[in-house]
Amino acid sequence: MLTGQAWPGDLTRGLTITGGGNALAKLKLERARDRIAGDGLLTLLVSLAQTRDLKGYGFSLEYDPAKYEFVEAREANGSLLKSGTGQETLFLASDRTPGRVDIGAVRVDGEGVSGNGTLVELVFQASETPAASDFQISESVLIGMDGSIDLLSHVEIGDLNPLPDRFELKQNMPNPFNPSTVIGYQLAEAGPVRLAIYSVLGQEVRVLVDERHEAGGFTATWDGTDDLGRRVASGIYLYRLEAGDFTAARRMLLLK
Repeated sequence: MLTGQAWPGDLTRGLTITGGGNALAKLKLERARDRIAGDGLLTLLVSLAQTRDLKGYGFSLEYDPAKYEFVEAREANGSLLKSGTGQETLFLASDRTPGRVDIGAVRVDGEGVSGNGTLVELVFQASETPAASDFQISESVLIGMDGSIDLLSHVEIGDLNPLPDRFELKQNMPNPFNPSTVIGYQLAEAGPVRLAIYSVLGQEVRVLVDERHEAGGFTATWDGTDDLGRRVASGIYLYRLEAGDFTAARRMLLLK
């Protein structure tokens, strides 16, 4: 933690990083979990976790202006900073510097907020499929109700891939395989998921996935063993995906 030091960045120039109760808070940037088809718009969400008595925040988001055009920044519905009393905040968004958006907000009442929640939505016009490496958050600071200022060290760029619009079970790769293969699948909605391996006689050999998933794309690896860890014989096997009302099955070949 930086204590008693002035942070030299443009957004926080002149601020003194004193340290406070938000040194362990976590900031995350990820794609909004909606589907915007055909218009090239990319909506990103910025959220905070593990905050204590938070009064305000500020950060800079840097991006490639050759791939993205900034459209707008707006406070998220149910913003963490507005929780509790629902009091309006003083919100600032500036894109005067190409390739960078400066964002900041502060509560104007006398109460701080604690916990987890979203802060802001940022909308870009995208010319290519987005990648996490295209964005960087810098100069992230949190302001406590006691006037303390923490420099955020826990910053994560999450999944920026669009949500799939349909369920799909993909062909395993490689196929034929030895000793292991990867099975890909995508889910259009959140829900319970079960992915299992069967012999050609319909006997269950191995359960790879049996849990709830959010919507998105996933993979599972089969190493050619059964549920007891024993190597299975060469031959044709089936794998079956069950996700809500969706079911699908494919064949694969294990060679030794």
